[in-house]
Amino acid sequence: LHDIAEVYRNMPKGFKGGERGKCEDRAKATEEATTSLCLKRHLDVDAEAARDDQLREYVTIEKIKNVLTWNRTEQGEWWYWKGKPEGSGQMEECCAIRPIGLHKYKLPTEILEMEAQFFGELGNKDYNRLDARTKRYVDKVRKAMGTDL
Repeated sequence: LHDIAEVYRNMPKGFKGGERGKCEDRAKATEEATTSLCLKRHLDVDAEAARDDQLREYVTIEKIKNVLTWNRTEQGEWWYWKGKPEGSGQMEECCAIRPIGLHKYKLPTEILEMEAQFFGELGNKDYNRLDARTKRYVDKVRKAMGTDL
């Protein structure tokens, strides 16, 4: 971890343009691409996709209620699907049932609501507010994590 911290500490900063395929900290950087480039360049570590054995993502790039609606077959090959293998999970099978990171939750209230949905008492107000599709996903996660034992 010390070596990784050094890479980030010494990373060039400040470029204002678009993606350049460089190890740099800048506005509009695609975090995963930048991180993988830096790890390879400085530590000779190859990045791998964060997917389970059913090709479901461990990390989401959007709120879960939205990702659960992304359909490769109906919506076509837009940027999200670029580089993903055929058979990658989509819609309700998009995301691993033991997620590592769910992105786009920034406000403290959103984080507390998400905590209540995944770890709170079943049937709490935050859980009950979820749409049916998101509830089904949250139920799978709760079961996999043993929340309701």
